[in-house]
Amino acid sequence: MSLVDTDRQYHKSAVCSNGQTATGWNTLESCLCQDVVASGKPLVLCDAQADTELSERGTSLRGYAGVPLITDDGSILGALCAIDSAPREWTGKDVSILKAVAAGIVSEIQRRMSDRAAHDMQLRLIAERTLAHSVQQQMPVGVIVSEVPSGRLVSVNAQMTAIFRTSFKPAADFKSYHELLGFHEDGTPYTAVEWPLARTIMTKERVGGEEIRIQRGDGTDGFIRMSSAPVLDDAGNVVAAVAIVVDITDQRQAERAVRITDERFKFVARATTDVIWDWDIITNSLVWNDSVETVFGHKQNEIYPEIQWLHDHIHPDDRERVVAGIRAVLDTGGTSWSDHYRYRRADDSYVNVMYRVYFARDNAGVALRMIGAMTDITERSRSEAAIRFQAQLLNAVQQAVVATDPEGIVIFWNKFAELLYGWTAEEAVGQTIQELTPSPFLRDHGAEIMERGASGGGWTGEFLVQGKSGKAFPALLTTSPVRDEVGTVLGFVTVSIDLTERRNLEEQFRQSQKMDAVGRLAGGIAHDFNNLLTVIRLNTEIIMDGFDPTDPRSEDVKQIRSAAERASGLTRQLLAFSRKQILQPRVLDMNSVVGNVEPMLRRLIGEDITISTTSSARGYIVADPGQLEQVLMNLVVNARDAMPQGGRITIETRSVELDEHYTSEHAPVIAGRYVMLAVGDNGIGMSRDTREHAFDPFFTTKEAGKGTGLGLATVYGIVKQSGGYVWIYSEPELGTTLKLYFPEVSSSAAFTTSEPRTASSETSRGSETILLVEDEEAVRSLTSRILKKQGYRVMAAQHGREAMEMAAKEEGHIDLVLTDVVMPGMNGRGLVERLTGIRPRIKSLYMSGYTDDDIIRRGFIEPSKSFLQKPFTSEALLQTVRKVLDER
Repeated sequence: MSLVDTDRQYHKSAVCSNGQTATGWNTLESCLCQDVVASGKPLVLCDAQADTELSERGTSLRGYAGVPLITDDGSILGALCAIDSAPREWTGKDVSILKAVAAGIVSEIQRRMSDRAAHDMQLRLIAERTLAHSVQQQMPVGVIVSEVPSGRLVSVNAQMTAIFRTSFKPAADFKSYHELLGFHEDGTPYTAVEWPLARTIMTKERVGGEEIRIQRGDGTDGFIRMSSAPVLDDAGNVVAAVAIVVDITDQRQAERAVRITDERFKFVARATTDVIWDWDIITNSLVWNDSVETVFGHKQNEIYPEIQWLHDHIHPDDRERVVAGIRAVLDTGGTSWSDHYRYRRADDSYVNVMYRVYFARDNAGVALRMIGAMTDITERSRSEAAIRFQAQLLNAVQQAVVATDPEGIVIFWNKFAELLYGWTAEEAVGQTIQELTPSPFLRDHGAEIMERGASGGGWTGEFLVQGKSGKAFPALLTTSPVRDEVGTVLGFVTVSIDLTERRNLEEQFRQSQKMDAVGRLAGGIAHDFNNLLTVIRLNTEIIMDGFDPTDPRSEDVKQIRSAAERASGLTRQLLAFSRKQILQPRVLDMNSVVGNVEPMLRRLIGEDITISTTSSARGYIVADPGQLEQVLMNLVVNARDAMPQGGRITIETRSVELDEHYTSEHAPVIAGRYVMLAVGDNGIGMSRDTREHAFDPFFTTKEAGKGTGLGLATVYGIVKQSGGYVWIYSEPELGTTLKLYFPEVSSSAAFTTSEPRTASSETSRGSETILLVEDEEAVRSLTSRILKKQGYRVMAAQHGREAMEMAAKEEGHIDLVLTDVVMPGMNGRGLVERLTGIRPRIKSLYMSGYTDDDIIRRGFIEPSKSFLQKPFTSEALLQTVRKVLDER
């Protein structure tokens, strides 16, 4: 038996034509079975070699009889043949037997093939079921398979157990699926027939995905999406139903979180005054919140929804910087950026905005969205500018301003506080005020001050405080509470003033007042004393005129006159100190004055003392040259007396500029340009107490009989009367320097004073009428006597009112009024003015023991022409009267 293939045949026979075993695969040429298979009909040959075509194949067969093996469906499996190596005649019976045997073989083959196919099918089904179950168990979604129409639970995969967090038990029908517990949106439970799987079992139709809230086996809630579909067999019959369950709990939570976030974002966007926008970088779409209209005035429907619209409304001067900043963050992978710039409103005005953006990126770092917020800080900018201005104001205040919290911790420390206490603001802020400005008073009463401030009251007091250096100084502190609108104390503000300079100024002022009071007293004494000296000197002259020169009593009178002259010198010093002396000021070159008097000064000092002068002053001053020389002499003599063992005296002139800093420490000096005269020595120096009394009249540290105590007092008076200032610098054993400051004037301010005319030894007699006004009886009587003796007609009056009455009654001519300056009631100047009103041609001559500073310095009289200084001699009286009468 041969089973024939396309290019080979399989021999099942035991013996082949050559008498050898030939089972297995053989070539087609090895037998004639291929011809049987090819024709599908029996082939009977008595001698194959007799056939020319067959003999050419090279076969060794001679006798051959073969029939095809045909199955029930007509398929030819092969051939059944009988062969012989010798020619043979085949009978019809032989062929019939072959056909019968072939039919039996085909029947057996078909049976075997059927059994094999059934077995293979069974194996395939088992394999497919195993594969399907394995796939089902490993699927990431839940799978339920139920039988149709019974609804019996066939299988549940592991994911279902994980989703529902419980094990599913076998169930005979879908109404027994107790593990499935779900709820509608309104909270009502799902019934057994409402589940998608049950509806498919009942309707044999597909059910789309439904989202169901479930209660899991551990009592927690979850969310699933269930869909179901029927399963058909080969015949198209529904044999099962399958449900796919997806756990969407995390998705729901994420969606809820997103929804909450979105809602919160919307609420924030609506509640905030910030302008918020969201730019989708991928689509270039831009969305704004409603504040874009309320803040900037731009209506939503008028905004072009792209980022360029935002850029176009940035101020041109800011746009390039802002866009470049955003681009830099985008390109470098940053996630946030902020800046300040100006933004254009709908009315084309600009507002200051604070700009903040956040970039959302994917896992690869690609920017997806940019969310920004713009805050209108225009008012805040103004407020901050105001705060900065207020801080600058506080820093400009020339007082220490310190703010603390309720516990006394410093929160503000201005620039002047840094200068006053020595602590910088960086060092002070955060420290307690007690640590920075220790004070025994604050330490003992700090709690009381705080308590008073907390109750609403402030506090002001003076006491000693210390700064960083540890040096104590007097200060005036004012502390006030700072409260909010409901009265809660937020802190305290303390203003501190350094009283050191004030104390010095007060001391200087007291010293000035004392000097002025002493000066007034000295001037008053000198005035009264000059009246007495006038009487003494005039009387001595009258007595001398009545004596013979050889009379021994003349010498006694001369001694009286000499004593009166010395007393006159003493009153001149008192007048110089009190600034009541008559000066003859001129424009002077200080260098020349020093140079002229220097030779005389060298003769005053001993050989063991040297004088060095430095004259570098370039300006001019207005002063009385004689008084200035007296000042130099007094200072040099004092310096000499301070160096009993010898030493060195320095005299310096210099032009200086006294600024406000200097004048603030040397009241009452006025800022400006001055010529300084300084006289210094390296002598014994002065103590502080001595310095404080150095300018007091009659104060001296010299031995009795060696000083009058008027040297420095005279210097002080002359300098002050010349509009200057004097300061003394001295320490014990370190010497003394006095610096005199005279106001500087230009050479063009020079004015000339007529030189006193040299009177002739013989005074011409007169016949004019003189109205004499003097409140001192003795002076009035002697003066009248001398004038009458010289030939003048004298009308004597005690005061101004009497003089006016006499002038009004006098019918004749009155040539001259000789009047005291200071008198009770009407003074001399007032009298002259009233007399001039009724007698325009009357001439005037003033006399006084002193001249009131205001009258002289304001130019009410002319000292060089019409003033007679008491005490005077009869010759000086007659010469001055004659000179005034002779003036044209």
